[in-house]
Amino acid sequence: MTEILFTSSKDWDPRLKEVTFGKYKLSSVPRVRESVEDTHESLILEFEDSWAEGQVSSNPEREGDYLLSFLSLINAMKVEFNSLKLNNVQATLRTRRSSFLMGRIDSSVNLGELCSKLESLDQDLLRQYLRGCGAYRTALSLTQDNPTLSFFLLVTAIEAVSNKAIRSGHQKKDFVEFILKYLPKSFEDELGDKDLLSELINQAYVMRSNFTHGGTEISIVTLLADRVGRKYIKHMVKDKQICSPSLSWFAGVVQAVLLKFLLDQEVRERHESILSDLAREEGVIYLKAARDIKAGQIVTTKDLDLDFREKS
Repeated sequence: MTEILFTSSKDWDPRLKEVTFGKYKLSSVPRVRESVEDTHESLILEFEDSWAEGQVSSNPEREGDYLLSFLSLINAMKVEFNSLKLNNVQATLRTRRSSFLMGRIDSSVNLGELCSKLESLDQDLLRQYLRGCGAYRTALSLTQDNPTLSFFLLVTAIEAVSNKAIRSGHQKKDFVEFILKYLPKSFEDELGDKDLLSELINQAYVMRSNFTHGGTEISIVTLLADRVGRKYIKHMVKDKQICSPSLSWFAGVVQAVLLKFLLDQEVRERHESILSDLAREEGVIYLKAARDIKAGQIVTTKDLDLDFREKS
């Protein structure tokens, strides 16, 4: 029997004792709530991990994870995995892959210089660079809960800038060229092989494409590489040798490349409100007024024309 304890952002109907669907069963467990408005609920998902004749392996945690994502969609709720029990044995298999994010903030970084270079970027490139920073930030927050989406966002963080900085018209070529141009040589020295470095970068893009176009999760090999503290692992896929990078190594590549790109920029005199200008730009929308509006008037949706109307 597989039991998965998880937390939902929506509460359980108190009239229900349990819900059964197919081989799966949902039930609620008591928890302390912060307030009467707190709707978080602790739930248990149970199912049998039945083995067919000739079956040599199973992955009940992943099967349960599929169901949690499905339940999230059905109920429009946030779902957080807590722990796993197999045949009454506590067996939480989910490995924390965020240890590389621990430590101390580097106080030697010249934030003033970096900020000056950031504000020296052309506005379009600055906008894309900030989007790349946002994708990187979100990717790090997902390393444990959704490593596939985390990896995808790390690739996106590079693409946000590479497509603006190189402009060859070929996304993969821009991606690879941008990384190889700005990646510090120490990464190649650590691997000891330039061809291997290129292969890992190309494979990172392939993994992103497989997810985007085929819905393929990142290889379990990538997660294993993180688990055993390796930068990559060589394995076979359909009789072809593949080297898959670890998520933590690739996250280091993305950070190093984006910072080196910024450091290589020249400082130009810009007015100090460039980031404020961008922020204000994103906070403004243009709408058609439904009636006359006076200066200083509080505007509500009733004062605006928000509906599409075909021309008569």
